[in-house]
Amino acid sequence: MTRFLNKILTGAACFMTAFMSPAFSQSVPKKSFLVCGDSKVLVVDYANSKDSIPEIIWSWDAHQAMDLPEHFRSKLFNTMDDCKAVRGGKQLLVSSSSGAIALLDVKDRKVLFHASVPNAHSIELLPGDLVAAAASVQPAGNKLMLFSLKQPDKPLYTDSLYSAHGVVWNEKRKSVFALGYDVLREYKIVSGNSLKMIAKWTIPGIGGHELQPANASGDLFVTEHHGTWLFSLATQQFTKIKGFPDAENVKSLGRDASGQYIYTIPEESWWTFHVKFHEPARSFAFPDMHVYKARWFGNGL
Repeated sequence: MTRFLNKILTGAACFMTAFMSPAFSQSVPKKSFLVCGDSKVLVVDYANSKDSIPEIIWSWDAHQAMDLPEHFRSKLFNTMDDCKAVRGGKQLLVSSSSGAIALLDVKDRKVLFHASVPNAHSIELLPGDLVAAAASVQPAGNKLMLFSLKQPDKPLYTDSLYSAHGVVWNEKRKSVFALGYDVLREYKIVSGNSLKMIAKWTIPGIGGHELQPANASGDLFVTEHHGTWLFSLATQQFTKIKGFPDAENVKSLGRDASGQYIYTIPEESWWTFHVKFHEPARSFAFPDMHVYKARWFGNGL
């Protein structure tokens, strides 16, 4: 445990020097990945990690973020469940099922935006400084929410979506995709501050969980309770992911330009202590962290 914590502190301190450079985004090793769980988000250098020990080069802990309001810091960011690098890796989006979302500046770790989102399970940056969030099962949740970075904690738009778990922006189609319990939906931005659903598809299973871009064409990875799927935008069909070891309750799934998969599967309840890779296979241990999701930094595509 001590060795792991020391690696976080030492690695983060060393990497902070690189972040202070104007060329910070170029300083992040190309094959790096994000890990989120508990109140933390980590950046790990894949190539320089040894065996199963991750080389942690940056970290952020909501409990230590003094620029967050106290109830966000101590209560609403206790269960980090999504993290995405945006704007060339200069900023990070994070969400917590304890009830909040935020946008972070990576260089100085400042919180640029935060908002309450009941049982938040995913977050996405949209054009026009808009932020979409998936609010999952909770009396005040079960909906897709839209915010402006200029108006923290004030939703511009909501749409009912039971067990909302995923949200992704597709630049080519100029569309927002959102995943619920048994449905995948497509939305368009209208009037600059609202969304309109234009299509929906029943997913091949129940308990929709992960939604991530699968390739440069914008096809989507979708996971549900019993399996993992590829949704083709061209054919509008779901097919099993070729070459990926199908499993139940996959919490996160991504693939980089080289074809290597990154994924997480619960070991206890909803969390895991390992981040796994496939083609080629590898596994990193995080023994002191309840890991929920892991993503290639910048999506890897």
